[in-house]
Amino acid sequence: LKKNVLLLMLLLCTVGNAKTIDLEPRVGASYTRHWGIHIGALASYSLSNTFYSQPGVLIHTVGGSDRDQRIGNWKLGLDVPLYAPFRMPLNDVTKIRLNAGPYLGWSSRMNLGTAVETGAEFRKMYVGISWLQNFVNQNCARLHFSIGYKFAL
Repeated sequence: LKKNVLLLMLLLCTVGNAKTIDLEPRVGASYTRHWGIHIGALASYSLSNTFYSQPGVLIHTVGGSDRDQRIGNWKLGLDVPLYAPFRMPLNDVTKIRLNAGPYLGWSSRMNLGTAVETGAEFRKMYVGISWLQNFVNQNCARLHFSIGYKFAL
C-alpha cells in the first residue's frame, strides 16, 4: 500500500510541465495531546510562478499515555501530505505560502484526512505551521511547527 501511494503521488506531481523541482528537508515540533518531533522532506514541482504541486514524507513521534512520555516510549508515525501550494511574493526574497491538500498517515492505525499549512519563505529558508486533521478518527489531529531549507534539483 505504501509503495502504491508513493507511486501515485509521484505520477500526480509529474503531470503537466514542471518548470523547476525543489527538495525541502524539514524538522520541527509536533503536537497531538503530547509534544514530539518530526523530520522529513517535501518536493516542490513548479507549475507556474505561483502554483506548485508539493508531495512530502514526514516521520513523527507518537507518545503514549501521560505517564509514559519518556523518549524511550515514543513510537514513530508517518505522514504523507500532497499539498497544492500557492506562493505569494512579498518582495524579491520573501514569499508567503498557503498550502492545502489531502494526507495519508500511519501511526497506531491508518489516517486519512486533510492538511493545511501556512508559512514564510525567505530566500531558501522556510518557517511554517501546519494542521493535519484525520477524517478516520475525528479526535485525531496533529499540529506541526517546521523549519526547512530548499535545494534545487
